[in-house]
Amino acid sequence: MFARSISLYSFNPLLASGDITVKGAMRFARAAGFDSVEMLDMYWSDKSPREEQADILRAEAEREAVAISCYTIHNDLGVFKEDEWRQVVDRMIREVDTAVRLGARKMRVEASWGPARTGEDRPFKEYLERIATGIKAVARSAAEHGIQVALENHGRFMGTSQRVLAVIDAVAEPNFGSCLDIGNWLVVDEDPVQAVSALAPHARHVHVKDMHVLNHNPGHGAFTTSGGRFLLGSVLGEGDVDVTRCLDILAKAGYRGALSLEFEGPENLFFAIPRSLENLLLCTKRLPLRK
Repeated sequence: MFARSISLYSFNPLLASGDITVKGAMRFARAAGFDSVEMLDMYWSDKSPREEQADILRAEAEREAVAISCYTIHNDLGVFKEDEWRQVVDRMIREVDTAVRLGARKMRVEASWGPARTGEDRPFKEYLERIATGIKAVARSAAEHGIQVALENHGRFMGTSQRVLAVIDAVAEPNFGSCLDIGNWLVVDEDPVQAVSALAPHARHVHVKDMHVLNHNPGHGAFTTSGGRFLLGSVLGEGDVDVTRCLDILAKAGYRGALSLEFEGPENLFFAIPRSLENLLLCTKRLPLRK
């Protein structure tokens, strides 16, 4: 029903420290039972041209018998100086070419982190105009290559289902929709089941992530929600997200793409990643759910 994918961000602590390479992460993912990986722009090196690295990575992925399910880029379109905004859009369009080189059919993008990062305290409608105009240009470029563009519900400013839907409606391109992260709704204190219900018809790519919701700070990298509760990453299926219910909603809405695991918990990832996949497969075996 769904392809089994994993975001390389699940390996971020080891990738950042140099204790594992992207190739090593792909090899582990394949051995654990994943059939594809999600590449992120943060893992390119400055030592050689990106085009060359993308070609090498695609060849390595093929040797490891894994596909590239999605290419994730980081951007902030909440920029109000025209030349700076144009630079962001142009860079995003160039990243479409990177996705093509990787053989990825999906490209995940961001909207904006809002005033907290930009310092621009403006009405949301002004941010929306900047975001939607930029993403529309990127989506049209991606459409020429058969690539779908997906906006993740990420961060407090643009992380609500209402704001993600506002961008989707404003962009109004057939190859643009949601990179639906089932766990990130907790950051803005939304019920994941309700938010997934609202976005499922627009899903282009899906992140499966679980978290514990706590009223006290447990440490281990926990962070706060918009409402002041604490979130701590979890092995998938062992936190507070109703993963099975979310997957059932997606399946009934017609989504048949990849489920890309994002593990962000404190557990040893060589234990947590295979366990998360095991739990994910158990969840999918329960589908469809009866009402």
